[in-house]
Amino acid sequence: MIFFAKFLFPLNFYFLNLIKQKIQNQKIFFLDNTSRWSLYVFFFIFIAYGNTLMNKYSFDDEFVIQNSQVTKGIKAIPEIFTSPYYQTDEINFGYRPITKSFFAIEYEIFGKNPFVSHLINILLFAWITLLILKLLRRIIYPATGTIFILIIIVFWIFHPIHTEVVASLKNREELLYLLFCLISLIFFIRFYETGKWWHIVTGSILFTVSFITKQSAISFVLIIPLVLWFLFFKKEKGILILKNNYKILLVFGILIIISYVLLKIPAWFFPSENVPLLSFENSLHANNTFLAKIAVSAYSMLINLKLLLIPHPLVFYYGQFTIPELNIADGWVIFSILIHIGIFIFIIKNFNRNALLFGILFYFFGIIPFSNYFMPINGIVAERFLFTPSLGFIIAFTFILFKITKSSIQTASFLHLKKSFITIFLIIVACYVAKTINRNTDWKNSFTLFSNDINYLEKSVKANDVLAQNMMDEVMRNISVKKSSNQLKLRLDSIIMLYNRTLALYPENPKALNNLAYIYFNFYKKPDIAINYLLQAYKYKKNNEELTFNIAQCYDKTNLYNDAITFYYKTVALNKKNMNAWKGLININFRHKNEDSVKFICTRLIEIDSTSSIPYKGLGNYYALIKDTAKAVGYWEKAVRLNSSEQELAKFLKKFREKQ
Repeated sequence: MIFFAKFLFPLNFYFLNLIKQKIQNQKIFFLDNTSRWSLYVFFFIFIAYGNTLMNKYSFDDEFVIQNSQVTKGIKAIPEIFTSPYYQTDEINFGYRPITKSFFAIEYEIFGKNPFVSHLINILLFAWITLLILKLLRRIIYPATGTIFILIIIVFWIFHPIHTEVVASLKNREELLYLLFCLISLIFFIRFYETGKWWHIVTGSILFTVSFITKQSAISFVLIIPLVLWFLFFKKEKGILILKNNYKILLVFGILIIISYVLLKIPAWFFPSENVPLLSFENSLHANNTFLAKIAVSAYSMLINLKLLLIPHPLVFYYGQFTIPELNIADGWVIFSILIHIGIFIFIIKNFNRNALLFGILFYFFGIIPFSNYFMPINGIVAERFLFTPSLGFIIAFTFILFKITKSSIQTASFLHLKKSFITIFLIIVACYVAKTINRNTDWKNSFTLFSNDINYLEKSVKANDVLAQNMMDEVMRNISVKKSSNQLKLRLDSIIMLYNRTLALYPENPKALNNLAYIYFNFYKKPDIAINYLLQAYKYKKNNEELTFNIAQCYDKTNLYNDAITFYYKTVALNKKNMNAWKGLININFRHKNEDSVKFICTRLIEIDSTSSIPYKGLGNYYALIKDTAKAVGYWEKAVRLNSSEQELAKFLKKFREKQ
């Protein structure tokens, strides 16, 4: 950030002085040449987002890039269209086949190539920007001048709130849904102008495609009629108002029907969604009363406005505690309610079809689905949810900036803008450019993102948790290259600190407790400490075979024989093919001279899985213990045949045969 501040701010003030000189000389460079603005759009976008081409894969990209369906290429598309967006043994949710199909096609052509993926995101953003330019010239021109529209486009391109969408590959779904919605809007406008029914059919199909790209398209159920109202509504009396404006109502009705059907389709054809709803992601998961919804909704709407006005800090996740626990009497909640009531009163008193009203309504219609009032949003707020609404905010903000500086919104030349407007405009753009370029570097990979954002997210349960998990994954990779525990100690201590911070905020986190136990058991060789974390996790998640097995191992290491046996049996009760648990049972009974139990366990295990070498090796050891060498050798040979990795046993058998 310091580098960009040193470089960009002096550069922008240089251009500011240059523009002032040009204005004084009645000359100005390319900005007034609107016919070339398509080129300028691409140029500005690559200034803002060109450095994302150096990025790799980052947070949540596994949903679409490292997904097993996507890596099958084009042949996976039928499967993608007939399965949920995300599905594991424990979780399934959503239906977004378009984006995953898009990535499957990309993978088929380019393979796993982050450069190409980021380039596509940039080009999609450029396409969206050109469509916005086209639509704004259709919607608010000539009531506003060309320069007013171009200022909006510059703010739109450089606003840092868009970095999450453009720099994150998983969020390509935001780009695609908006792209399809904008093209759909164009066809609905053409239907109104021409009356040709194929336009409304095409618009409806494109809206459907947008909706199954991401359900965020539901905001356009209001935005599309808003645009049609702004362009075509005719004031009439009585029944004439319906007769002369029926096309708006028709389009609105079609959008509602499409949305209803598409919202129901996953429930009709797929298993019920199964997503853990945790209070640290949104307090409304635990308390969903009317007053609680009002409080969270009001505060989140205030945060949204703050992020659009002052886009700093930007973080990958918000959630409970970063967003404080709230009630209806909270000062910020009351402040937000008063602000929004004031905006509502302003709308009523100034209900004229102008750019300001259009921008305000566009913003509110775009953000309403993510206000937390109609449904709790995991994370409470998210920058990606501001991608579409930000356009409305920018339109309204630009209008206000023109009015404050007493510049004419109908001006067709930068020459006619007030110097105060140009100064404010360039300062804002300089700040936006610096922030956007710098923020893109945070998205280089998951670790750079998490480690940067944690400075602002000490109170975020999920942020601490995902950074700890990311660091833990790196530790496991380093183990594979034979790094010692001492070499990893600094990293392990950081992981422990992050997990403890998570647990201080939200103690009911079995995953964090289990991972802490793993560190103490496997790296620090302290099973007595590990067991305390595991038993705490077990209180919250009893039917988890990983937990029960880890508890059994800790009891085994601390020589608590009966407790270890109990939890080994609990593990195989949860999964009878957990071979490590069976092996633990066999070994612990051997150590405690329970030979008959060993024989019983091994015989039972053969009935469960006759292809495993474990019971045959165990029976071989059992018969060796009771001096029945012939049977022992027979079972050992069977174990070696089933498992070629039993090298030590194979060597022993070879030496045994040589002595015979």
